[in-house]
Parts: sequence; C-alpha cells; structure tokens
Amino acid sequence: MDYRLKDGRVVTVRPFKPGDFEAMLAMFQSLSAEALRFGLPPYDRARLERWISGLEGGILLLAFDGRNVVGVVMIFGRGRARFRGIGEFVTYIHQDFQSEGLGTFLARTILQEAKAKGFHRVSLEVVADNTGAIKAYERAGFLHEGRMKDGFLDDNGKYHDQLIMGIIL
Repeated sequence: MDYRLKDGRVVTVRPFKPGDFEAMLAMFQSLSAEALRFGLPPYDRARLERWISGLEGGILLLAFDGRNVVGVVMIFGRGRARFRGIGEFVTYIHQDFQSEGLGTFLARTILQEAKAKGFHRVSLEVVADNTGAIKAYERAGFLHEGRMKDGFLDDNGKYHDQLIMGIIL
C-alpha cells in the first residue's frame, strides 16, 4: 500500500519478505547517531536475524522509498499462553523520513493488522524525551500507562525516564 508523506514523497508499505533482509540491514546501518539516540544498538546482522526468527506469530512491515527501506515496524507476540494476544511494538524511521507522518501511518497500519490477526493488546516503551515518537504513538491511539524513572541510559551516561504506552485493540 502506498502512503504520501507530508512533503509529497510516496513510500510503499508491505509485509517483510525474506529477500528484504539486506535492504532492512542497510537501513539500520545508515541510521544517524541522532536517529539511534534512543535505540538499543547494535543493529547488526545477528540482531536483525534474531528479531526475524523471534517474529513467529508477530508482524513485520517495511516502508520502501524505491528499493530502499526507510521504515520498519514490528509487533512481537509473546509465546506463553497467559500472554496470548499481547504484543510488543517496535519501530524505526530513517532520519530522512522522520516528521513526515510515516511513523503514525506505520503504527496505525500495523495495529490494524494486529487486530485482524487476533492481538488484544499492544504495548511499547519509549524514552520520555523522544517527543516526536510519543506524538506519533498518541496519534495512532496509544495511551500513557506509566513512567519508569531513569529507565534508559544513553551513550553519554545520562539516565532518561521511559514511558510505558499501550492500546487495547
């Protein structure tokens, strides 16, 4: 499905296919230090392979600008019966495509797929200083559920609060 960004560019969003792995890896390798500021690097081949192997029952969507991956959104399912229907949300947007509406669009799109797939609840953790991401999550319907004081340590040795957000589908 195509999505027109605020600046007029068009990206195509579709489910991950095994042949997309190298393009996804290339996106992570091209992320700026600022784009990774609140992430959990390294995003190397081994880590991405673990993510994909851990997606059984989950969802992985990619946003493409031509052949290049410019956005990744995932919902990981939890394997235990008591957590059936509960997923964890993760997203990354290439720095050249941030603040263009892509994050909100990807979140809304994957939440629709999660609901269709039988998920009941999706949650996420986000650094409280990551206001752009928080706004995108709010626009997609996520609600604030809690705050972890000093729950994230950045590369400069500074602690940041983390927000817990969730949505019932």
